[in-house]
Amino acid sequence: MTALSAEQQAVVDAPLTPLSVIACAGSGKTRTAVHRLVEVRKRMGDQRGRVALLSFSNVAVDTFRKHYQVLAHELPVGVGRSRVEIDTIDAFITANVLRPHAYRTMDCSSTPFLISGAEPFLQNKEFKFWAQPSSGASFPVQPEKLKNVMVSLNGEQPVFGYANFGSLLPVTNGSAVANRLGKIGAYTHALGQYWTYQVLRAQPKILSALAHRYPHILVDESQDIGSLHQAILELLAGAGVQISLIGDPHQGIYEFAGADGVFLTEYRERAQVTEYPLTRNYRSVPAILTIANTLSARTDTAERASPDTHHGAFFVAYRNDERQQLVESPRVSWRL
Repeated sequence: MTALSAEQQAVVDAPLTPLSVIACAGSGKTRTAVHRLVEVRKRMGDQRGRVALLSFSNVAVDTFRKHYQVLAHELPVGVGRSRVEIDTIDAFITANVLRPHAYRTMDCSSTPFLISGAEPFLQNKEFKFWAQPSSGASFPVQPEKLKNVMVSLNGEQPVFGYANFGSLLPVTNGSAVANRLGKIGAYTHALGQYWTYQVLRAQPKILSALAHRYPHILVDESQDIGSLHQAILELLAGAGVQISLIGDPHQGIYEFAGADGVFLTEYRERAQVTEYPLTRNYRSVPAILTIANTLSARTDTAERASPDTHHGAFFVAYRNDERQQLVESPRVSWRL
């Protein structure tokens, strides 16, 4: 595929307003998002604001940056090309909110820092989160498991939980420990989101400055937006940022952290948001897409034709004493 499809081009050419792009697997979301990024920056001309394209993994960010470098020549020579930011959403809030501004809200005397769980001071009982199973006694979360302490929002109130073997146990002292850690400037990734939300609420001038600096933000893989990320984006949108979401509700991988895809699916219902679909799958053969459509209740179409020969995994039964013969067989080894 070289030229953009009609659906992809419609996203790229859309007005500079909030968008909701619901895309199927293999529909070229990455390509479409980067072309849209370039188009938004091009239309902004000499405006000093920056456009941010955010995602949830460093792998995705690296891919976006490589694509952007290829397409950046379409932008006018000068500062416009550099007024684009591509990063993970957590790196974005760390650079723009946590490190420069959170110390005031956290009530600490130095620049906040990310903790891994290996820091000796975390052995102090004052920094222990306590998880409460549905039955039995509560127990302290060990420092090396701090990454499993999640934070979500119920209204404006934080709710702390401990992800443990597929279940989320309530944490009974979440706010107290978060505040104690905050006073020494310590935070985890989840607590970083919590403090970012608190900073933007407590320091409206920071929120206003951030909205002025980033008038347009595109969020890829938006099905993975949890309640705290959503709350942060809602604050930015309320301050005037044009937020566009791109994703597939059926490909969420952060449900354990409260990312259920609802924000993405319901975003299109807002008055100022325009919905654009991406319904053509360029990756899967028709047989695979038929199964995917059945499971997801979608009606996406396949770009690829059915192959003349079958490829993929094969099941071959063998006895233990035949294993070496199986491995050495050119036909079977090729299939494996």
